[in-house]
Amino acid sequence: MQPMMDPRKVFADAVVELARENENILAISADSGGSAQLREFQHLFPDKYLEFGLTEQSVIGFCAGLALSGKIPFFCAITPFITMRAFEQVRDDLVYTFANVKIVGRNSGLTSARLGPTHHSLEDIALMRTLPGMVVVAPSDPVGVRGYVRQVAKHQGPCYIRLGSVKVPFLYNTGEKFEIGRGKIWREGEDLTVITYGITLWYTLEALKILEKEDSLRVGVIDMPCVKPLDEELIFKASKKTAGLLVVEEHSTVGGLGGAVSEFLSQVNPVPIKILGVPDVFACAGPYDEVMAKYNLSPRGICDTIRNFARKLKRGSK
Repeated sequence: MQPMMDPRKVFADAVVELARENENILAISADSGGSAQLREFQHLFPDKYLEFGLTEQSVIGFCAGLALSGKIPFFCAITPFITMRAFEQVRDDLVYTFANVKIVGRNSGLTSARLGPTHHSLEDIALMRTLPGMVVVAPSDPVGVRGYVRQVAKHQGPCYIRLGSVKVPFLYNTGEKFEIGRGKIWREGEDLTVITYGITLWYTLEALKILEKEDSLRVGVIDMPCVKPLDEELIFKASKKTAGLLVVEEHSTVGGLGGAVSEFLSQVNPVPIKILGVPDVFACAGPYDEVMAKYNLSPRGICDTIRNFARKLKRGSK
């Protein structure tokens, strides 16, 4: 069985590593340090750890002040609270001043599915990528989480890291290098290319295992954990090579990676694009796997979507 890790734990371990290397690294939480897996950091670096109450808006302003004083704060909180409740402060206090703050949204997407729409985050990437100069990353496995935490720590300027809370397997080899603004080709294809990020990379790879037993489609896969800046070169090449693109994301179909890909390609190479995500609704509450399956974001649902879209593309080419 593949080893699995909670992305929050990987993040916390990576920030501990950084704090050992750089005296300016700080970790901050809003009454949820335990859920953010930051207790070890708090124990090892009590002078570098700050725990606030449930006042995300105020914490953002505080982080901006720290950054403008030369510190590098990593502020981790539940995604809808850190991106939606505090959006005005993120926009005006962080991004407008180009403060070197790293926002880490945890329990992203539908990973708090049982708690209902107030705790779902299906709009966060749409919000964050509209902000000028904001880097937006959503790593797909534990190696990617560690790699991107280190990358954003080196990057000068505001960054948003999106993390789930469901354990995910190691898809990349230890030591794999990640870059801001770069995606990764997982496999080449000719019929269509799937572009994804986060846990749905794993689900897409599992979907292709199902598909290979049932069909002979040649499907390419691109992992796009850096949603902004977008790897336009890689997307453009995929749009030239295959008949269409399927974007799979644990996010609303409005404004996420699918929107970013569509906006870019509409200007340079319009091709058929399908976005598989949560449609323009508030998602239902329930067990995570069941809610993901409801919106066809399970391996089986992704498999069927790939097959149906590929057939549609073939009919359209005749």
